[in-house]
Amino acid sequence: MSDRLKNNRCSLLFASLLFIAEPAKAFDWTASNLQLLYGSNFELGTSDRATLTVEHGHGWKYGTNFFFADMVNRRDIGFEIYAEVYTYLSFEKITGMDWSLGPVRDFALLGGLNISNRPEERNFKAYLFGVSLDLSNAYIEHLQLDVAAYKNDSVSGKYGIQLTPVWSFPFGVGPLKFRFRGYMDIRSGNTNAHGNFHLLAQPQFLFDVGHLAGWKTDKIYVGTEYSYWLNKFGINGVNESAFQAMIIGFF
Repeated sequence: MSDRLKNNRCSLLFASLLFIAEPAKAFDWTASNLQLLYGSNFELGTSDRATLTVEHGHGWKYGTNFFFADMVNRRDIGFEIYAEVYTYLSFEKITGMDWSLGPVRDFALLGGLNISNRPEERNFKAYLFGVSLDLSNAYIEHLQLDVAAYKNDSVSGKYGIQLTPVWSFPFGVGPLKFRFRGYMDIRSGNTNAHGNFHLLAQPQFLFDVGHLAGWKTDKIYVGTEYSYWLNKFGINGVNESAFQAMIIGFF
């Protein structure tokens, strides 16, 4: 068996272990969405791209699980898929105790896998382990901060740090409903082969068209995602600034 096949099997096994939990009937909650995005001014490769994104999260007896997958059919390298999978083990759920401390509602251990089918010669894989802080409050529907050790499979012998704030903030203006959501990945130099600091921010500003049309609230949104990538893939001076039009359906 080739080393590449072994690595792929190990990655699939790791991803499967992250999602071993209770049967679906035991989930505290589930949330999924499907996104279609189109934008231009992307760096490294085709400038304009259409992306299909699938997201899913659920809560269970001991914490939460989450994943997303971005799929792009690029003119330069063909079909590309990039996915991230995370599991969070809640201190409060595991111990039955209140772990709140100041603005922190709960702490969780996190494990994660980032994986892609590109580059073709050596598919990208990275592993994360750390702690997550639940900072949600009465004003912000979802706010968390992940602090994790980050190991890029293609960078030998080096471990970096990744900080990731994630947020979702619904609000209204008169009869109109909006949602501001997104995340930011901040990584140290040891997370990539070039040894440079890296920052990727992807905030989304969304308008609830389902509510305006008299359908269900929080189901169909249109809006925009802004992607800002400083030192893309760790390459010094390659900075991406791209807007994407998008439609998103929650189910």
